[in-house]
Amino acid sequence: MHIDPELQRRFLALKRAFMEEVPQDDLDAVDTELLSDFVPLLDLFGRVYYRLEVEGLSLPPQGPALVVINHNSGISFAELLGFGARWYLQRGYEDILHGLAHDAMLRIPYLKNFLMHGGGVRASHENADRILARGRKILVAPGGNLEAFRPHRDRNRIRFGGRTGFLKVALRHKAPIVPAVFIGGHDTFFVLSDGRFIVDALGLHKRFRLDTFPLFLGLPWGLAVGPIFHLPLPVRCRVRVLAPISLETYSPDDADDPLVLRRLYDEVTGRMQAALDELAAEGRR
Repeated sequence: MHIDPELQRRFLALKRAFMEEVPQDDLDAVDTELLSDFVPLLDLFGRVYYRLEVEGLSLPPQGPALVVINHNSGISFAELLGFGARWYLQRGYEDILHGLAHDAMLRIPYLKNFLMHGGGVRASHENADRILARGRKILVAPGGNLEAFRPHRDRNRIRFGGRTGFLKVALRHKAPIVPAVFIGGHDTFFVLSDGRFIVDALGLHKRFRLDTFPLFLGLPWGLAVGPIFHLPLPVRCRVRVLAPISLETYSPDDADDPLVLRRLYDEVTGRMQAALDELAAEGRR
């Protein structure tokens, strides 16, 4: 049986991406050749399955920056792959976007290798500092598990839980903050409860860095408990990238000033909430 050489090459490249062990926190693991092979396919998947629309990708500046997003659809954040694909298709493969990932995601065999070849890296202040020092960009979802499994009634609410670590990183490097909002992905399943009372009762935050232990309806489980993967429904998703927030008038020392952090936190979350409200209203028309 004849096998198309190009198809065979891509299959072997994908196999290598999963099988090739990557040292922890290796920023050089990003494989731009692999990205160029599979980004068009990911973009096609996003356009067909999610009818994904992305606007504002010309707004992020060149050089280091923090792209700050809201975390949708649990840990099955598949529309994020579509956004990443659109990012590289429009901005080029030299403008590397490193996604900060929870430790648990990078402990999953083989998936860890694939994520790191695509730019994923363990979420830590040290790694964030290293990325910005290289002149690259960081993709961060400060809400993390808390926002990823927020109840369905709160699906259009920004929920960062008062976290300011991302602001401290940006201030230390005076890196622009680029807010971006996602909508639609939280309709790929239905969160009945975030189960924070379970987290408190069992001490799961301290032991496993979990903020929620959700009860949700989703494929293929039906009724499911815990922060586990689900098969997302094919809902319409949109991403809106907003104008960057410059930190040129701030000092790196402001990273330790609670008043500055609160002011910036309110500005970032306020802009994101306003944009999310607009997208939600547009979707109801």
